[in-house]
Amino acid sequence: MLKKYHYLLLSCLFSLASFGQGETSNWYFGNGAGIRFNNDGTVTALDGGRLNTFEGCASISDTDGNLLLYTDGINVYGRDNNLIENGFKLYGDPSSTQSAIIVQKPNDPNILYIFTVDTSVFEGDPNRGLNYSVVDLSLNGGNGAVTQKNINLLRFCSEKVTAVLKNCLDKSIWVVTLGPENSNTGPFNTYHAFEVTSAGVNTTPVNSKFDDLEVLDSRGYMKFSPDGETLASANSASGLYLYDFDVDTGILSNQNQILVTAPNKFPYGIEFSPNQRFLYAHTSNNAPAAQVGGHSSSLLQYDLNASNISASEVEIDRRPIYRGALQLGQNGKIYRTIAENYLTGTPYLGVIENPNELGNAATYRHNAVFLNGQNATQGLPPFIQSFFDRIDLIKNADGSSSSSLTVCVGDQFTLEAENFPNATYNWEKDGNPLGISTNTLTINPAMFSDSGRYSLEVIFNDPGECPIIGEAFISVNPLPDAPSLFLAQCDVDTSSAIDGITNFNLEEASFNSNFSFTFYESLSDLGSNNPIPNPVGYSNTTPFNQTIYYKVIDQNGCENSGELELEIRSVILLPEDQQTYYACGDNPEDQIQEGVFDLESIRELNYPNLDIAFYTTLEDVSLEQNPVSGDYRTSSTTIYVRIEDSNECEDIDEINLIVNPTPALTFDSEIVWCTDGPPLPIEAPAGFDIYRWFKTTAASPIQVGNQQGLQISEIGNYVLEVGYRYNTNEGVFECFNEASFDVLPSNIAVIDDVLVEDISENNMVEITVSGDGDYEYSIDGFFYQDSPIFENILPGFITVYVRDKNGCGISKEVVSVIGYPKFFTPNGDGVNDSWQIIGINEQFQSESVISIYNRFGKLMALVSPKTQGWNGTFDNNELPASDYWFKVNLEDGRVFKGHFALKR
Repeated sequence: MLKKYHYLLLSCLFSLASFGQGETSNWYFGNGAGIRFNNDGTVTALDGGRLNTFEGCASISDTDGNLLLYTDGINVYGRDNNLIENGFKLYGDPSSTQSAIIVQKPNDPNILYIFTVDTSVFEGDPNRGLNYSVVDLSLNGGNGAVTQKNINLLRFCSEKVTAVLKNCLDKSIWVVTLGPENSNTGPFNTYHAFEVTSAGVNTTPVNSKFDDLEVLDSRGYMKFSPDGETLASANSASGLYLYDFDVDTGILSNQNQILVTAPNKFPYGIEFSPNQRFLYAHTSNNAPAAQVGGHSSSLLQYDLNASNISASEVEIDRRPIYRGALQLGQNGKIYRTIAENYLTGTPYLGVIENPNELGNAATYRHNAVFLNGQNATQGLPPFIQSFFDRIDLIKNADGSSSSSLTVCVGDQFTLEAENFPNATYNWEKDGNPLGISTNTLTINPAMFSDSGRYSLEVIFNDPGECPIIGEAFISVNPLPDAPSLFLAQCDVDTSSAIDGITNFNLEEASFNSNFSFTFYESLSDLGSNNPIPNPVGYSNTTPFNQTIYYKVIDQNGCENSGELELEIRSVILLPEDQQTYYACGDNPEDQIQEGVFDLESIRELNYPNLDIAFYTTLEDVSLEQNPVSGDYRTSSTTIYVRIEDSNECEDIDEINLIVNPTPALTFDSEIVWCTDGPPLPIEAPAGFDIYRWFKTTAASPIQVGNQQGLQISEIGNYVLEVGYRYNTNEGVFECFNEASFDVLPSNIAVIDDVLVEDISENNMVEITVSGDGDYEYSIDGFFYQDSPIFENILPGFITVYVRDKNGCGISKEVVSVIGYPKFFTPNGDGVNDSWQIIGINEQFQSESVISIYNRFGKLMALVSPKTQGWNGTFDNNELPASDYWFKVNLEDGRVFKGHFALKR
């Protein structure tokens, strides 16, 4: 495609009296959202809008910027935000990308045409194509009425429509849409241009068919460049195209597809920069409309001067938002909708601040315009693009030009256009003639009242040559206040040698944190912009009183200057005036004693209702830096109190903070008391001034002693508190530490039972006890073990011992382990002369019965535990050596048998 780039000064434009930018002053869109463009180039959110549209909308105002009407393509609302007469059931659709565009009838300011495009959003929803309706503003006291409705131009078309001025002589307008060749359903391949003249709407279009074009996705915007020479068409899934447009014939040519290489490849919103060099596209990833999350959109810039436009793509912004519109505003900025998804908008618009600049210099700002809580969705109102065709009147120092400028009261600004021989220059401000006929307009000095919209019409002698239109939006900001300021500083010394020279923090004179301040020692320094290099720590040069100067610059860059009076007040710190506060060290084991001082309590006690701050050094006091407050942790030190009145130093106090050592206390956490014994004396470590003993109860601790020693006669939880006592000029000060300990019970064991497993190969004894102690066990009284079980015990009588490990005593008991000898030798030598069951006697199992048999089962003897046993005789006759059998019926009911040998 051959790009026909023209300098705006040579463009053929329309008459300023008929076409200014006032028509674009008011926008209504989304869910009750709206904005108004002010004459100084700023934007104000509008309330009261009646639209509730997902996409399409249109607005129009008069040349002075007064709202005329707005629509979603179905309902038409007037300047009072109410439906106008017959203003309903137009054949647009809020789900159509560009549901409507409003065109004024040439040479008749009372007649407006509303062109609508429909779409089908569900099965059975008709698509009524391109229609127009007629509004007569002269009716109903200027509120207007729809006098003709839904006049069909195309039975079927896409969701896009745009308009541009044909020429400045007859002021006719082209209205263009994309549709099928024969207005039947099918691929869109033909652009239909309808001319609107002073005679009305010509229903026979000029058609431009492209055989290699097959658009199946009707979504997306269509826009003319402001000069009308280029048309851009976004078709979402079907691509982005550029065309040359012949404004004289309405013919489109030189189709050029822009290939989107960004990750989000589906174009929707498009717009030209004011200088018509750049095309911007709002593309998306085409995620499902109502899906929550997963949406992504890009803001792309294409350089139309590039030899390969597609290759010039710059992605200015990418973020997880839905597709949206782009629309040029009368202040030269491009606005962007930033919905979350098809159903959910946001109460903000994004803005491209400098759309005439290449790449990121265009400066995109997200969430730039707040809509007072009303939501923008996907659409913004389109306009006749010729409204935006004008020259910039502001020449920047870098050689660029712009249409908006912010200056400060007292500044100079100049607006200018090219100097054409014999041309007439008509300047206006806010629609009022200024009576200036030169190509430049200079305002010096600028006053606040000079804010506004400046317009220039350049009229040539040749009536066939169209005028040149220029506009500039000027915002004149007031200067920040610069009142006379005053700082009083305290000159502190420890003697009477006060010299009236001290340090200041000049920044304390700053009265607005959003402004920047610089300070100067003299008026000549102020004039030459030679500021004081160290405003924090500045030392006055004139004792006691000195006047310096300051410059203040606000957020808009506007500056003013004023005086700052410095006063030095003498303060002598004397030892007798010092205050002293004490704290206890919070870590007794630390060599560096540090404690915590409650500065807020000191403030409330000594300085009620005064403006004070605490500092650790006199330098910080002077410079008001690094204040301390709240719970201040420190070792013994001196701090200072700055007392102020309206930021003026009134006095300085000196406070000594003394940290006294806290007792270091080590005490056993558990103490055992033998509860079956006398009270237990315990002793606290020596060396403390104060001793307090407490016993913890469910209600509250009870003090049980105040001496170093204590007699314990009750178990439970106790607390030992020890303290140092310090005698100070302020009275007695005490520091305490404490240790909690438990008094645990212990006592001698009660032997509940001794379980004996005897008459076996492995005799065992198990001792069971009760008591509060920690016990150990023995069967010989010498060697103790933790286990109460003993094995491999020899038959006989043994004593078991249970000892309390805490020293509360030993319990013991004699037990019997029953067994028998395997043989005996009754030969009178005094060794094994008799046979008896071991472990029974007159005390243990004394009623047991022992029967002895020979190998033939004959009873040989009956033996009592109370005797020495059997001597190996029967009827006083010695029995021969042999094996003999026995049966024992124990007193406890047990019965056991065995055999043994008699040896001779």
